[in-house]
Amino acid sequence: MKKSKKELKDVEHLLEERVAEYKKEFKCLTEEQKLLAAYRKIIELRKSENTIIDGENKAESLNESNELLAIVRALDFNCGFLKPLMLYAFCNRAEKYKVLYKESLVSYYKVLENYKLLARELNIDNSFDLSHLFSYLLWNGYYSVNKTHSYKLSERLLLPGLHSFDVIKGKGVCLAYAELLHNYLTVCGKNSSILNCKLPTETNIISCDYRPQIERNTNNNVSSESINKMLELLFKRVINNFGNHAVNLIEENDRLFGYDVTNLFVLNIGEKNRASIINGKGIIELKPLETLILNSNADPNKLYELLVAGNLEQAFTRKEVIFSFENIMEIIANSISLLDDAYDNIHSELEFIDKQTNEIGGAFRKLNKK
Repeated sequence: MKKSKKELKDVEHLLEERVAEYKKEFKCLTEEQKLLAAYRKIIELRKSENTIIDGENKAESLNESNELLAIVRALDFNCGFLKPLMLYAFCNRAEKYKVLYKESLVSYYKVLENYKLLARELNIDNSFDLSHLFSYLLWNGYYSVNKTHSYKLSERLLLPGLHSFDVIKGKGVCLAYAELLHNYLTVCGKNSSILNCKLPTETNIISCDYRPQIERNTNNNVSSESINKMLELLFKRVINNFGNHAVNLIEENDRLFGYDVTNLFVLNIGEKNRASIINGKGIIELKPLETLILNSNADPNKLYELLVAGNLEQAFTRKEVIFSFENIMEIIANSISLLDDAYDNIHSELEFIDKQTNEIGGAFRKLNKK
């Protein structure tokens, strides 16, 4: 129904009020902090059924599209309109898959709780050491139904919010690893987030001079590699903007560090969203804002706010990284029977998830709803 002139005027008045309120909230923030705060507002907007004004649900409140416009206008359109729209559109897209896979999620969290108990039995309790334990378990197939794991670009489920299910089927890539580690640390009571980044692809730009004795298997044929390189060329601008890799941002004892399960890199966070490889050389560009656009649930503990605020202290030295890795590897070497028992405890849960993903399917295959 077409609105009257009075109704349109009332809406415009409410819109101006909301713009003023948002401007006041954003006033003392840096440009990046403003964008992050705005993105948080959009996520809250999508998660709530009614727009909240002054702490109350009001009949005269703005609809979601006008509320989104108010947020963008409060930033003087410095963020453009495309990225806020993308965030608005992508927000909560994982929910339908979580409903479809609700039984598998029960099994999934039993797996995580099982490995939490394993860590407790091994007296591993800080997030840094837990990440090392996780890396060993991942690459040695302890999260996989067939107890083998390979980095593999093809044949993925590509389920938003459930990328870790690829690992259970014996394969996966960086996003699946980052999501699985994030969920594991959360179950262990630690603060972490998933974080997109731009990893240099040129030869000799980054390197590693120390890795623990963890064998990392890759299973990419020439065709998969060629297609991936072609896509990188075609979508170079998108990759430069949103990143080509995923890592974890982790908090421990009021320090932030990055952890790359794929490459077994540990990262110190520098200024302007840049991270340096501690156990190697090279700089990685971090993409917190872009991560939120693609995954609104990537940072539930709001670690991005600490990241964009800057003034972060170095988390670890190279010596500390090597000592921590070596210590955990020694504990593991002396406890293989405990790891195998833990795997046996939850193998039936892995089988159930594998079976249900075969029955229901992935994001780009027709979902067979029950």
